[in-house]
Amino acid sequence: MFILVLTELMPSLWRSGNWFADFFFDHPPSDAQYINIYDVGVPAFFLIIGLLLLVSFKKRQETKGTRNAVLNAIVRWGMIYALGLIIILLTYTEGFGAVKTIAPGVSAYVVSWDVIPAIGFVGLISIPFMFLPSMKSRLISAYVMMSFFQVMLFIPGTYWREYAAASVHGGIIGGIFVMTSFVLVGSCIGEYYILDKITPIATKNKNLALFALLNLAIGFGLWLIPGGYPNKRQSTMSWATLSIGIVILGLLVFVKVDYKDENLAQMNPVNKTRIVILKAYGENPFLIYAMAVIPDAILGALVAKSIQSQLWYQVVVWVVLVGVISIIAWVLYRKRKIISTTKIAAGVLIIILILVVILVPTGIVSIPL
Repeated sequence: MFILVLTELMPSLWRSGNWFADFFFDHPPSDAQYINIYDVGVPAFFLIIGLLLLVSFKKRQETKGTRNAVLNAIVRWGMIYALGLIIILLTYTEGFGAVKTIAPGVSAYVVSWDVIPAIGFVGLISIPFMFLPSMKSRLISAYVMMSFFQVMLFIPGTYWREYAAASVHGGIIGGIFVMTSFVLVGSCIGEYYILDKITPIATKNKNLALFALLNLAIGFGLWLIPGGYPNKRQSTMSWATLSIGIVILGLLVFVKVDYKDENLAQMNPVNKTRIVILKAYGENPFLIYAMAVIPDAILGALVAKSIQSQLWYQVVVWVVLVGVISIIAWVLYRKRKIISTTKIAAGVLIIILILVVILVPTGIVSIPL
């Protein structure tokens, strides 16, 4: 979450123009036949959502019953999806979508797509998978869905690849078959690593490392097939499996260098501050993401484009928002306050609707039709 906030709000003039910035802070073009480290951000986000989704669902099911767990999940992900659609309606010039030329002589209605609606949409789709009889069945489902999507990308004339490239994050089709797969793979990791109290931790780490290497092997293998190259905007299976492998190995590195809570007080101030700020960002992830994306979107709608293109403006927004978000995260951490995703989504929806009621009549904000 800390890296996401830094890169999401970073001045666009710093995020491109040289190989270093492109590799770490921006996506390659939609027709690129490779991925960079920035392309792994979305899979990491969705894998961690999945890692916690099943754990949260199972615990709520045990304490409050299946019906309550399902209704809570529907309300939570439904509100996030609605929030994403409202943000798209207010900030995308084409509204919910537009007819685009996706290939020579081929036009299609391309649905506007971004991370927030994808989170809600995928969360809703994932609910029925929580009732599959085993972790293995969810894992198989994830790879069958990714494989099907990749096969469709290979078939000439389907235009799935072109449609995905014309959208963002693979569009709604990539959301169904690939983003959902990330969440399902994450749910299996969560069940195995958190809920399984029998398998020794060393065995879990070893098996996850082998699973990561298997995904890397699949990704590189697909890369050797013409058309099987990794591409984030096309949501290819090569990109998905390479990203899964990279994220799992990265998480295992965190596990390896982790600290014991009782040792925090004895650490030097620099290490202690670093750990505290990272924990603070991690304890309220959706709130952090909302605080990064929504003010930026509101400023984008209110501030003149000529000013937004200025480096000084971008730097000021970056420094102020990162500073404010960090302070809020730290205060919540100190107060041991964790705000539920459902409450955050409801609160943001109310705020946006109030702003719409106030600003639309003035003409400052317009709603695309």
